[in-house]
Amino acid sequence: MNRLIKADLKRIIAKPGIYVIVTLMVLFVLIRKPADTAADQLEFYKVFFNDIGLIFISIPIFLSVYSEDFKSGIMISIIGMGIERKKVVFSKLQNAAALYAGTYLLLYIAAVTKNVISQLPVTPRQNAYFLLFCVFCVIRGVGVMALASLVLFLTFSTSGGILVLILAAASGLGLLGALQDHTSLPIYDFSYIGLLDKAFAEFQNGSFGITLIPALLYLAVVIAVNIITFDRKEMDL
Repeated sequence: MNRLIKADLKRIIAKPGIYVIVTLMVLFVLIRKPADTAADQLEFYKVFFNDIGLIFISIPIFLSVYSEDFKSGIMISIIGMGIERKKVVFSKLQNAAALYAGTYLLLYIAAVTKNVISQLPVTPRQNAYFLLFCVFCVIRGVGVMALASLVLFLTFSTSGGILVLILAAASGLGLLGALQDHTSLPIYDFSYIGLLDKAFAEFQNGSFGITLIPALLYLAVVIAVNIITFDRKEMDL
């Protein structure tokens, strides 16, 4: 499986699409007018990274990791070589996680650099929690990618997966919160995104983010359903 992951990553990083998006996001962080305080600046980064940025990062990652393999027939060749479909599911998610991690690392470095240039230094505590926030962004992205890939494995259509990514971005921008307020049902509180947000808030308040556990269980369940779905899906070999 390691060879499959490495070969896949080499193919993905050879394409310019994701570099363009990441470069534009890094440039936006660097050239945007700074906030009045370091705390306000960090809040902007959190909104940009976690909500707006998620959709701009996720779509090129999804297209690079999943879409091209299905369109070009590479996926059929991989399955035809006898590689277990379970390994394909895991390798794709690991590739997506690596791309998310690399992207958010670059954005984190750009944000820290911007604060230094703008003379808005953050405390070690603020910096540590900001780095933890970037880690949560990666976890959030992997969960969203797992759900989008499930739709892809069900339909063999990239449009369904992209729709999931757009809906996830809308959820991050307040859709689930608005539905919860309108219906008085804990839609956001018990969602994957809501559980992650609550877990980070708990970490930030100095306690263990216990809701991280059910969020990771959600992720495990979606991955398991991915494996079952893809394993039962017929492919023309």
